[in-house]
Amino acid sequence: MNKVVVRTLSGETIKGYTGDFSRSKPSFLLSSDDGSVRMNQIIKLNDLKAIFFVKTFDGNFLYKKKLYFDEDGSYGKRVVVKFKDGEEFIGRVETMHSDSEYSGFFIFPLDTDSNTIRAFILNGSIESIRLYK
Repeated sequence: MNKVVVRTLSGETIKGYTGDFSRSKPSFLLSSDDGSVRMNQIIKLNDLKAIFFVKTFDGNFLYKKKLYFDEDGSYGKRVVVKFKDGEEFIGRVETMHSDSEYSGFFIFPLDTDSNTIRAFILNGSIESIRLYK
């Protein structure tokens, strides 16, 4: 099961686990556990900004976001995705499917110390994408 933090277009954050996410499906099952009750809910992709696959739900309060990244020779284009809400995500993409059968694309953070392993960004939540220099 993957640990995920789901961000909706309305600004809600939902934490949980998924084992059936697919970029080619319109929804996926999210399981969460509040300590006493395990809940399952269907999450529709068209309601989302992004799905962040994370190392932990708590993150690291000592973490300081990096603002510069050296070229490390990894595969993929280095891009800055600007969301419609103003947030930016800097990462590497292998392919973007903005005009295809997929509702979004995977991106891998340039900052490997961040809590995010990878993210799936929904096309409808994007204001712009530019190359990172």
